[in-house]
Amino acid sequence: MRRRVSAAHAPAGDDINVTPLMDIVFIMLIFFIVTATFTREKGIDVQTPDNQEQEEDTIPPPALLLSIQDDGFVRVNNVRIIDPGSTKPVVEEFMAREPKGVVLVSASPTSKSGVAVQVMDQAWAGKATAVSLALQQD
Repeated sequence: MRRRVSAAHAPAGDDINVTPLMDIVFIMLIFFIVTATFTREKGIDVQTPDNQEQEEDTIPPPALLLSIQDDGFVRVNNVRIIDPGSTKPVVEEFMAREPKGVVLVSASPTSKSGVAVQVMDQAWAGKATAVSLALQQD
């Protein structure tokens, strides 16, 4: 006659070995890390000024000032007002006159950030070599 061994009276040496399971998990983890592709999205490049002193003889490049007003319109060199979508031809004309010129985008503190991004995109589309963003002081 056979005797049944209940779980309460089972010998202590019958534990489940999880070492092979852990090995497989670590191998899979290494596989997924190695095969994963990481993309780097392009954002706004922030360039801080160097701590070096500038020479006084340095002549700054010609600049086109695009001031974004509270109402969303853009003032060009504090002379005329244009729509943000019309910035590209203005920048193209400026860059044709001044190939080493830079574009300065000055945004009002209460203007919408989307307008500033649109103006900067239009400036890059107008073949600007350098575009800088600044916040207007009150």
